Amino acid sequence: MKMMNLLMGSSILLFSCSKALQPSPDLAGSKNLQSSTLAQSATTLTSLSATWDLVFADEFNSSGSFDTSKWTYCPRQSPAWAKYLTSTTDYVAQNGTDLVLKMDNAVIAGDAVPYHSGGIQTSTKFSFLYGKVEVRAKFKQGQGSWPAIWMMPETPVAYGGWPNSGEIDIMEHVNYENSMHQTIHNASVTSASGGSSATKTTAYNTADYNIYGIIWSPSSIQFYVNNVLQYTYNRAAGATSSQWPFDKPFYLILNQSGGAGWPGAITNADLPFNMNVDYIRVYKEVPVLGNPGFEDAALAPWGNWNPAGNTAVVTTNFRSGTKAIRQQGGETSLEQVITGLSPNTTYVFGGYGKVSAAGESAMFGVKNYGGAAVNTAITATSYTNSSLTFTTGATNSSVTVYMYKPVAGTAYGDDFYFNKL
Repeated sequence: MKMMNLLMGSSILLFSCSKALQPSPDLAGSKNLQSSTLAQSATTLTSLSATWDLVFADEFNSSGSFDTSKWTYCPRQSPAWAKYLTSTTDYVAQNGTDLVLKMDNAVIAGDAVPYHSGGIQTSTKFSFLYGKVEVRAKFKQGQGSWPAIWMMPETPVAYGGWPNSGEIDIMEHVNYENSMHQTIHNASVTSASGGSSATKTTAYNTADYNIYGIIWSPSSIQFYVNNVLQYTYNRAAGATSSQWPFDKPFYLILNQSGGAGWPGAITNADLPFNMNVDYIRVYKEVPVLGNPGFEDAALAPWGNWNPAGNTAVVTTNFRSGTKAIRQQGGETSLEQVITGLSPNTTYVFGGYGKVSAAGESAMFGVKNYGGAAVNTAITATSYTNSSLTFTTGATNSSVTVYMYKPVAGTAYGDDFYFNKL
């Protein structure tokens, strides 16, 4: 738990975890570049063997400061985890093989806090909705230490202030304990004191690197340690944002904190604290939807119907990558038929869309699936995520998904997705 300043005793019990002494995290560790499609343990979920596209990665093989095209420093703030954050390479730096996040009690002129710590985040640089995250890391134990690998919503108050808009803790560790925590926060599972009922404590290899990960889909968040499923948080039937605020893009955070909140006071003899991160990789599952970001530089397998306008792939106004779709002029529609669906099954189709000027409109929609066509309007002038769900009919195994612009103006679309709920 990150956003609360203090944890009451009850929440400390909810979150307690343990860990034994690691070798010095300043020592370089060899990279483990195993493919995500390697055979997994029999106890892992079969979805681990799905096909995935790498969409974000940092191997931390340089020296000195981090890649500023991907990361920014986490700013010092009032919550316990952010109380001593310090934006210098003394506390966040690459050593040639790893990113090293550090915490110590050094005296820094003009910065009169008793401790200094390091953290970085991808906010404003990279965020994503649904996918797989893998982070290979190790950390040193110590009284008062609190390393973490976690995620927060890019729009922090989409459903209200913390915890209403959600938090995903891929890994947290405190003090000298021999296990770590993987936790969900939202309005339904987080108590007034900051503790969560949606949490799992798991043993891990205390003498080496471990791989911490999640698989996040529209229906669940699965937590893994060394590719073994440990805990699943499921979206409830008919869920509202109170139980499932996890339908918005989230960004990544890596930090070494401590000395306040959950871990308690620091024993200075245990300093410095360090977390070494070997790599971080984010994957998106290869969808049944073809060419979702138009990076193929062609429309196919999308088709288009242009009675009064035109549809084209363009290299401007993209949300990610280098390309997007543009609908210009009068009435035009972009469509794709997706086959191989299961009857009586609920799916979600969505993407990011915008219009060029206020008062214009377009829509995302689905049809020909065994029910009435449904759509959602696009009216914002900056990219906004829109999605809709539908359930196939008793004998239907396909659907037509579309982006439609009915009148004059210009609309753009990018990063479409299609998933089973």
